[in-house]
Amino acid sequence: MAAKALQNLGPVRSGAVVGVILAGGEGRRMGPGPLKPLRPLAGKPMIAHVVERLRPQVMDLVIVANDPDPAFEALQVPVVADAPDIQAAAQLEGRRLGPLAGILAGMEWSLKHHPHAGWILTAPADVPFLPLDLTVRLCGLMHVPEPDVLMVRHGKRREHTLAIWSVKLAADLRRAILEEGMRRVETFAQRYVFEELVWPGNAAPFLNVNTPTELSEAMRRLERARSRSRR
Repeated sequence: MAAKALQNLGPVRSGAVVGVILAGGEGRRMGPGPLKPLRPLAGKPMIAHVVERLRPQVMDLVIVANDPDPAFEALQVPVVADAPDIQAAAQLEGRRLGPLAGILAGMEWSLKHHPHAGWILTAPADVPFLPLDLTVRLCGLMHVPEPDVLMVRHGKRREHTLAIWSVKLAADLRRAILEEGMRRVETFAQRYVFEELVWPGNAAPFLNVNTPTELSEAMRRLERARSRSRR
């Protein structure tokens, strides 16, 4: 009887999701100073907040960053750069190739270090209030047949770099970047089985810190949270 009840539950997904923090943006709107992911926020680099919130939700974690700043080492997370041929293509264009290159680097790192993990979860380095139940909600929406890409949406905004990606797309993504000049995340994603997770509630967990004003807002929010916790 117990076996029959288990069969009725349907397929059970494993928790084999590798987290990939995308820290390759140029951060020009932040102005002069340290790299944007390393800007101080409540006594530690902004990316440290993302690491702390995402690490418990995934089986392993990697940071994709092309700037070899020693400060990344303090996070105790592997740091990888785009593959050499991707970097060469960026040099020819005279600019970085955008988030797709970072997503590819994350896929290829996962395939090398966790060949049995079928998925990566990407998140940008400038979302310090990342939901603590992000992975649970995303994986809870996966079904059979599974989508190849599952992105977060809140309100009218689609978060292109907050998504679960099948690592089976790695070879296609490499070809798209190098041979087709593909640069838009959404354009690539919608070639495949693509779905969205509409996030309930407001957009507060997805504050992107791109400017000094937004960094100040993040600081105020953290201070309010600390004040409430001390009461």
